[in-house]
Amino acid sequence: MVNRFGSSLYKAVADDALKDEDNAAWVTELEPEVQDKWVQRIRWIRFVDRLAEQDLLNPSSHQFYTFFMEWKGVIKTGNVPEGSIYTETLVDLRDRWWRQDGWTDYLTIRAWQRYLSAIARYHVPNLVIGTLSQYETMLKTLAGSFFQLFPYLPQPYRPAVYHWGAIDQFYNNLRDLYEDAAQGICYLPNELLQQYGVHREEIFQLTACQNPNYHRMMQFWLDDYLPKLQYQTQPILSADDLHPSWQILRDWSLHRYSRINQIFRACNFDYEEFSQLYWSVVQQELPILLTQLHQQHGIAPPKMPHLAVTLLPGNHLVEPLRSSRKLVRQPISA
Repeated sequence: MVNRFGSSLYKAVADDALKDEDNAAWVTELEPEVQDKWVQRIRWIRFVDRLAEQDLLNPSSHQFYTFFMEWKGVIKTGNVPEGSIYTETLVDLRDRWWRQDGWTDYLTIRAWQRYLSAIARYHVPNLVIGTLSQYETMLKTLAGSFFQLFPYLPQPYRPAVYHWGAIDQFYNNLRDLYEDAAQGICYLPNELLQQYGVHREEIFQLTACQNPNYHRMMQFWLDDYLPKLQYQTQPILSADDLHPSWQILRDWSLHRYSRINQIFRACNFDYEEFSQLYWSVVQQELPILLTQLHQQHGIAPPKMPHLAVTLLPGNHLVEPLRSSRKLVRQPISA
């Protein structure tokens, strides 16, 4: 998984190997031809993300900036700069979306361009998101864009997938709140923090849970704000004509969102406690889920398994995790 997705090829803000398994371990159980197409897209996404994180850690490296400029050159001329250290990736991108028979995948190229522009905009030191609207724009232009890069996506579902990517990014931000805070990063918008009387420094110093306003803020975040984002994903969440790989992604993701939500609430929104428990639960679940996929020879997972009840410090109870929808069972094919 790590080598295929490129999680540990670069020094990064965090070791993302387990995150990649949390998000996309299901890809390893696809048929080889289908798997290769998914892995290729994921590697492209992870590649530029790692370059941007390198630039954050070492501002003088300009790795992402160089790649972005060379990509813009490919768009204009169709040629990869001679001597580029990114030749392999740039050639793969060009040959995937500009075919020799003259066909060009303009929609996917625009999605890739949006993703790169969002990486440039949001991978910056001391980032502060001002308003709820700006936060939603970040969610969509980052993850909404790269969800539209994935293979086997029918044209009618592109708008809904754009919103689905935003939901996925929302849950990743929630899951990584503690880790990001430790790095001096907080994606919660100022408008939200100010409305509820929570200070950004409280998030960084891990004292936010001592502020009663923080709990009210999180209840609004999950119970009021999130459902409004989710509404626009309904076309794809209820679709019954998706490629089997998209069906598996949908069901795997919905289970993952449910896991994040349940554990975060069980921890009473304590993001430090959540981080300690969540990854332990993921490690418990992954072998079971992957074994099910393997045993079924690439068939979408059935109802997620009941795990042993887990007790957190302070005797908070985490209910056994279940998928949030009836899972489809269709064989995977190219």
